Amino acid sequence: MRWFMFDIVPVEIIHSIFDYLWMNEILNSFLNINDYLDNVILSYNDSFINFNLISRPLFYLICSRLRPHQVISLILSDSDDTPGQCQLFFSRFSIEQFNHLRALTLIDIADDSELLFGDLDKIESLNFLEITPKHYNRYLNIMPKLTRFVVNYQYVVYFESYIYINRIQLPHLRHLTLKCCSYFQLKDIFRYAPMLVSLNISIIFESREQIEIFVTVNHGKSPLTLTNLSLSIDVSSDCDRPSVIISRNHLERFLFHMPSLRQLELIVNSDGNNNLSYGDRWEMFIVERLTLLRTFYFKFKLENVYRNSQTVLCHFRTPFWLDEHRPWFVAYDLRRSLLFTVPHFAHRSIVYSEMPVLPHSTTLPIEQHALLYNMITELTFDSIKDEPDYCYTEVEKLVLIGLEINRALIDLSRVQYLSVNSSSWSLDMIVKLIRYSMPCLHHLSFNCRLSLKYSNSIIPLEQIRILQMPFFAYSTNNENFDWIQIFSRVERLSITVNSCHELAILIDRFNNISYASFTINNSCINVRRNLWEPRMTREWLVRNTRRLTTLDNNSFTCRFDNNNIFKVYLWIGEDCKQQITLLNTRARENSTNDMINGIQGMFSNNLRTNL
Repeated sequence: MRWFMFDIVPVEIIHSIFDYLWMNEILNSFLNINDYLDNVILSYNDSFINFNLISRPLFYLICSRLRPHQVISLILSDSDDTPGQCQLFFSRFSIEQFNHLRALTLIDIADDSELLFGDLDKIESLNFLEITPKHYNRYLNIMPKLTRFVVNYQYVVYFESYIYINRIQLPHLRHLTLKCCSYFQLKDIFRYAPMLVSLNISIIFESREQIEIFVTVNHGKSPLTLTNLSLSIDVSSDCDRPSVIISRNHLERFLFHMPSLRQLELIVNSDGNNNLSYGDRWEMFIVERLTLLRTFYFKFKLENVYRNSQTVLCHFRTPFWLDEHRPWFVAYDLRRSLLFTVPHFAHRSIVYSEMPVLPHSTTLPIEQHALLYNMITELTFDSIKDEPDYCYTEVEKLVLIGLEINRALIDLSRVQYLSVNSSSWSLDMIVKLIRYSMPCLHHLSFNCRLSLKYSNSIIPLEQIRILQMPFFAYSTNNENFDWIQIFSRVERLSITVNSCHELAILIDRFNNISYASFTINNSCINVRRNLWEPRMTREWLVRNTRRLTTLDNNSFTCRFDNNNIFKVYLWIGEDCKQQITLLNTRARENSTNDMINGIQGMFSNNLRTNL
């Protein structure tokens, strides 16, 4: 009866709850509970829709209920998990229908998107655009009406002539992020975006001349109004690296005309001059030129450092750096030649035999060192210590290299992702470890050849939703092993197989997968089986799998990648009748606790765009 407690809650309050949720979550948690809630959903006008990593049935559910004029935030993704999603979405809707859209995020968008980007100008309300291009996109430009523009490349690229700025006034632009910005673009950015207050850029230099142009980009102009700057600098591997060194003087000259900065983040990923570590000089510059600065984060990769940790850190132990109102604590990693602020740039991933920061290598007070351990979210077990110094309380990903685990070191019940990187672990041992010690685990990866020794009594792991087996093709006796008995609820599968035939078998056996990535190991085919492989096409998949044969033409999409190694990506739904049944019963299958937990967690939801 707890389902119906919402019948007495006013519509306005329920809509206020919906304001903290994506439409995916609203439909999953509240749809088909009763007529009252269905009508409340129907009358909700401010829809935030996130199609990233979405199951195909839920994608169809949202599309069937979607009213374009009610959508104010939309995320679309053509990632390997959801290939062809954008094309499928725009076969149902045109972008012009979303006339109240304020924020649009496009993930892994292809380079053949001229029509889409050309039509974005027609949406008068659009002020936020975030794009993660799959490749170079020549149609990508900043529109004058935008207040926030973000371009995130997944890989580091260098474009000598890459232009986002059309050399027109951008009077509304206040927040700009360009991952892979060019040094000459900055002049246009500062010239045509006078209201810019937040800038996040990554730049790759190829010569000393480029650095000189960069540091003088705003000389002779009025001081900039930037209050927030994040700058990441790298040096191209193709250049004469000894002659291209980033110094403190370069950074100070660039920052000289930014007196309004309140938050500053500086990252030098390679070839940093030793003078970047002179804390007393940084102190003088900040006191004289950046008087409003309240937050200063930096991470410098230093070259040719001949001083020990204590000598490097001595200039960062002054009252200026240790001010109790805004302490800027610093650490120095001698082995990596890294100087960085903590806890902001403290390690998130660590090997157990190491320490996050050696006690004598940081200005952070020793009574706060536990904070550095609490920031570790990925831990690799490579050895066992008799007496651990601290416990890792926030580990979400655990990597196993050795055969032993120090259970006093880590709370296994919090681990969500387990990566097994040692063949010493048999499948039997892994299953028992997960079953009895890892209730929150949902992501399992076997990054090694598997030992398929298993006890007679099979223990199913219904909690596993993501399964990765890149070495599956090299494991022995895998043909006769019934994986589905253990991993019956897997929704996302990434696996290396020996043949197209093996791929087809796994599609049928893992009948709950919505996303699949198959790598076909051609070298293994030639050596072990000597099979002639057919040409993989969508039609071949339909003919050779029972599951895909039963689906209508629009119930799955696929992508083939033949760069170096052959990969197949699938995004799979259900046939029409199954899909209707699944969607109509989804809410009834959800437990009351699931719904309540979703509501309790909504206030910590940080995924929604602030509009």
